[in-house]
Amino acid sequence: MNLRSYLFPALLALLLHAVILSALFYSWLGYAEDKKHLTPRHVKAQIVDLKSQLQAQQRDKQAEAKKKESARQQAEARKQEDRKKEQLKEQARQKQKEEQARKQAAAKKKDEARKKAEALKKEALKKEAARKKAEALKQQQAEQAAKEKQQEDARRKAQAQKEAERKQAEQQRIERERQAQQQRDADLAAALAAEEQEMQALQDQQATAGYLEYIASEIENNWRRPPSARNGMTVVLSLHLLPTGEVDNVYVVKGSGDSHFDESAIRAVKRVGRFSELQKMDPTLFDRNFRKLTLEYNPSDLRR
Repeated sequence: MNLRSYLFPALLALLLHAVILSALFYSWLGYAEDKKHLTPRHVKAQIVDLKSQLQAQQRDKQAEAKKKESARQQAEARKQEDRKKEQLKEQARQKQKEEQARKQAAAKKKDEARKKAEALKKEALKKEAARKKAEALKQQQAEQAAKEKQQEDARRKAQAQKEAERKQAEQQRIERERQAQQQRDADLAAALAAEEQEMQALQDQQATAGYLEYIASEIENNWRRPPSARNGMTVVLSLHLLPTGEVDNVYVVKGSGDSHFDESAIRAVKRVGRFSELQKMDPTLFDRNFRKLTLEYNPSDLRR
């Protein structure tokens, strides 16, 4: 702001302050009546008005400055807008030039491609003609080769047919001999198997009889006749044996009518406990005849 614009108000304010100080000094000397008249209320009002004027002037200047600043900003904005429009116009012109150049390049490229396609088409036509000529020659050669091959195949087929018939006849002869030999071998094997079965059955029968005599002897040796035992008494026992010869279980299947006699027979088996010779027996023979054994037990013998 300009300092000259504040000079007059400042001088006026100093003058008013001097008047106020004089009035105060006068009141201090004893003039109490004049105190009310000299009350600086009116002066204060004048000071307040001056301040309001100063403030109004300051507001006006600030408003003017703001108005100028706003105008300057608007002008700057218009300039920027004009520059932006000019840039857009320049970009449009540049884009138009680029588009034109692109179209020219595309047209040139299209023309070159057309010329190249025509050249390739001519070359392809030449190659196609050469290919057809080569195919015709190849077809002629193939037909000749096929005819020769057909003749050769017919000759080989006739020869193969004769050879196949010869081989078939030979194979049939060999098969007949093989079947005859198989029949002879089968007959021989059957005869040997039957003989072996008979021998095995005889051996099993002898072994079974021997082991039964052994079991009967062991039980007889461990039998204690009860006083009530009489000739003609018979008890049938069932023995369950293990492959080790141990007695797994023994019970009466058919009693003699005398419980003491029956119990003495069971105690005789339990006294034996194990028929150790059975461990030497063939497992198959044991499973078939001795795993579950039924004995008829009387005072004179033990029989199955």
